[in-house]
Amino acid sequence: MTPWEALALLLLLLTGVLVVTLKNAIHAALALIGNFLILAGIYVALEARFLGFIQIIVYAGAIVVLFLFVIMLLYAAQGEVGFDPLVRSRPLAALLALGVALVLLSGLWGVNLAFTENLQGGLPQALGPLLYGDWLFVLLAVGFLLMAATVVAVVSRIGRVRCST
Repeated sequence: MTPWEALALLLLLLTGVLVVTLKNAIHAALALIGNFLILAGIYVALEARFLGFIQIIVYAGAIVVLFLFVIMLLYAAQGEVGFDPLVRSRPLAALLALGVALVLLSGLWGVNLAFTENLQGGLPQALGPLLYGDWLFVLLAVGFLLMAATVVAVVSRIGRVRCST
């Protein structure tokens, strides 16, 4: 392992721990942006420039902006509430996270991700049939879930504002 790889590994671990442990949700989202940027740098260093740019544009750009929007929307009235309503949910969240991790690891147990075809067109040409072939339903479901979560957050916030006025 080169010193640059070790530095990238340490920075990824540090920003990942900061995302989980920071008390302020905005600071945690900024640590998440740092994590995404470091990961994009690793992709570029591995000569996967397309993935590096997608990491920056999609994740560090669009997804984190969506997270920040929902955080600001949901916690705008936290000063009025005076307490964090999610404190009691942490053990359940940890248990669910462990369950999701086990399901993901069990799903990857026998998967062979090696490309058997010639990649003369580059990685985007190889990823296209994968994303829009067998995995199209999964890709659309993730997009729908993100959109539905945002709509639910906005509607629940609007309901609270109308009730308090």
